[in-house]
Amino acid sequence: MLKNGRLELNGISIALDDASSDICFVSHAHSDHTEAFRKKGRSIIASDETFIIMGKEPQPRPATGIKLYPAGHMLGARQLRAETPDGTFVYTGDFALHDSYTAEAAPILSCDTLMIDSTYCSPKMRFPPRSTVLSEMGKFVKANERGIIVFGAYARGKSQELVRFLNMECGIAPIVCGSASRFCEAYEKCGMKLDYVAAGTSEAEAGMEHPFVAIMQPNGVNFQFGARLSEAFGMDVKTAVATGWALNSRFPVDAAFALSDHADFRDTMRYIHGSGAKKVICANSGSASAAAYLRSIGIDASEKSEKAKPQKTLAECEC
Repeated sequence: MLKNGRLELNGISIALDDASSDICFVSHAHSDHTEAFRKKGRSIIASDETFIIMGKEPQPRPATGIKLYPAGHMLGARQLRAETPDGTFVYTGDFALHDSYTAEAAPILSCDTLMIDSTYCSPKMRFPPRSTVLSEMGKFVKANERGIIVFGAYARGKSQELVRFLNMECGIAPIVCGSASRFCEAYEKCGMKLDYVAAGTSEAEAGMEHPFVAIMQPNGVNFQFGARLSEAFGMDVKTAVATGWALNSRFPVDAAFALSDHADFRDTMRYIHGSGAKKVICANSGSASAAAYLRSIGIDASEKSEKAKPQKTLAECEC
């Protein structure tokens, strides 16, 4: 079934979110999962949306015997399920069991062997209710509507989620900076309606003459940036980030919201038990510690054998 972290199926080897084989499954379009798109000669299994977000034309699926299912997480994210001689195999990729503004919730798939994202598979990582986080974000926007608000969010996935949130809950079309604007265009090609203004356009310049909300890369959003912006525009500026890491990490901003597109500890355990898997393989960030924890509570668990570079930093984990 698995060899060196790859799925062996019908005589072919399928890499799972890395580029260690000629045929590669890419669960979604975040940069830490798309190495296969950057390697020559790879045949890729992915959703049409993932191809479009990556700026590629969708390809015919180069393997049989597999099915893809929604994974939550972001537009186009998919789980993989395969029937093998050794039983049913499921790889979740990054997943979420809740609907978001841009993605359908992941169903829990029954299987014999489960390879599951373990980014937040720690008892310490329990997110507050999503509705509570979104309500707090809405109040933050309302309370600061007379000034400038800058959200830090990853360009692929979280920025588009924030655009939809601001559109639907606040009636605001934000100014979107940098590559996030290009990914907004890709979302719209996939049929996802987004109301935003691309930074650097005449429309954005006109919009910045009045209070506005902007979305930009999180590594540039901090108190110092807010102070410079306030001086330049003569308005009060509030900075914020929206990421699951806000649960246990400090950010130099006015507000940090634990809005995650991942399953937290509770939902990870819910998936493991709901799948009925006899064996669990932990993948991605924190896989070694997650597998050790699962073994400590009696689950047959191990970590994925990785040839690709594992996630190490907050910047690499687009969460």
